[in-house]
Amino acid sequence: SEATIQVGGDILQSLQFTRTTLAQLPSMHQVSELPTVMPGMNVRGVKFQAILDVATLNVGTDHVTFESQDGKFSACLTIKQAAEFGILVYEQDGTPFPSERGGPFRLVTPGLGDLCANVKQVGKIIFSKGLISDSRPPQACPEPEKV
Repeated sequence: SEATIQVGGDILQSLQFTRTTLAQLPSMHQVSELPTVMPGMNVRGVKFQAILDVATLNVGTDHVTFESQDGKFSACLTIKQAAEFGILVYEQDGTPFPSERGGPFRLVTPGLGDLCANVKQVGKIIFSKGLISDSRPPQACPEPEKV
């Protein structure tokens, strides 16, 4: 069966996505190259905004956590950060994104500056009011420098 991402937390109704359903999200949110993160690779991903567009958030929901399938790794972003920078990579060369590269679903956030908001093997997306679990070590994630 196809791998799935469960979407839950502070939303009206839980959702789940597979590679097939992610590929069916609107084309304006589909990304076919990630030159800064995966140069020269033929990958497909979808902007997190596309998932936001179909999820109905509860009032006050302002954060989202991406959690790996084994539950050992997670990154929590504000909804604004996730909407602006988050991309879920789901395909390479027309096949499911390989697990050795962090598939079947990998969150990348090119442009966010916080390079470790890269979660491999995403299994769950959890919306919340306020910050929840985040396994990123603080020293690995310096605050973005003020420009």
